[in-house]
Amino acid sequence: MGMLRSVIGTAVLVASAASMIAVATGSASAEPRDCALDRSMSGAAAHCGGDGTYILEVDCFGVNLAGGPVFGPYFKSVTGYADSPNHPSRDCMMPTTLGQIGIATDARITSNPTRPGLPSNAYEYDPGR
Repeated sequence: MGMLRSVIGTAVLVASAASMIAVATGSASAEPRDCALDRSMSGAAAHCGGDGTYILEVDCFGVNLAGGPVFGPYFKSVTGYADSPNHPSRDCMMPTTLGQIGIATDARITSNPTRPGLPSNAYEYDPGR
């Protein structure tokens, strides 16, 4: 009887540990894939397949009245959703809404932000939403 009790106890412990590991890991995070970046002289647009979200970042250089230094580099970013019909884009030329006149010096698609975006009080129209 003692041997049976220890086998059952061990089986219960192993089953409990396996259940806890399965619950603690949660669902796997989805990743975008097959990304395409369309660059222009003043901005960029992105599209990714798969699942999950991604961030389009555009580095600009020029005049920026939305915050920070008036002349020099400024950064723009937007979150995109994989397999969405809308393609997120950012443009360095927004003279009427943000007072920005610039050119795009770099653009990239990342999973985590690498540069600061616009100030939280700056409005930017996103035609993809």
